Amino acid sequence: MPTVVFEASELGPSVSAEAGAGRLIDVCDDARAPVVFSCRDARCATCRVEVVEGEQHLEPPARDELELLERLGAPPRLRLACQAVLRAGPGLVRLRVVRGIGGTGERC
Repeated sequence: MPTVVFEASELGPSVSAEAGAGRLIDVCDDARAPVVFSCRDARCATCRVEVVEGEQHLEPPARDELELLERLGAPPRLRLACQAVLRAGPGLVRLRVVRGIGGTGERC
């Protein structure tokens, strides 16, 4: 079971949760992580997170997520929390909330 750590941000304090395989959005909901969501289906990109550590514990982006990240010009370590899927097994995934367009830090 991986441990998922959401770093503190302007949205809230750091949150840590043990998680099984499955969607990262469910971990965010259960842990009350400081991640903003809107559409929850890879259309708005408000739930962008940077994978600081543990990228190997996430499945590669599916087509919808990849297409939106490419349109944003997002760097490789950026993922959509609503689409990212955790793999089963031990490990650590550390995430940082990203605000703004394409990961530049500008406000949405």
